[in-house]
Amino acid sequence: MISVEAARLYYQGADAAHDFDHVLRVLRLVERIGEAEGADMAVLRAAALLHDVARAAEHAGGPGHDEAGAARAREILRGHDPALVEAVAEAIASHRFRGGEAPRSLEARILFDADKLDAMGAIGIA
Repeated sequence: MISVEAARLYYQGADAAHDFDHVLRVLRLVERIGEAEGADMAVLRAAALLHDVARAAEHAGGPGHDEAGAARAREILRGHDPALVEAVAEAIASHRFRGGEAPRSLEARILFDADKLDAMGAIGIA
């Protein structure tokens, strides 16, 4: 759905905690977890690559990067299978679960876990 090289372009100038290195670490985590859990890997990889695509908008006072990221992913992935695009957007929209609706799909739960695992790692602590 989207390549690593294409996704990288959306993260130029990102803050150190959520730069493209973070995205790549989350991608590696979702690949390991997703394979073990039987997830839809096309959905999961695209969601991992785009999950923080709207961080800059959030820092500028816009909506949360989860909802804004889901909307941006729909734009970026326009032209692909609509059901897959919506699955990617749903995973991104719920990857920041903070008391609202918990991630429902397997892919959304995996993305949530991988993002939090990276945040708790040495880079996240720094």
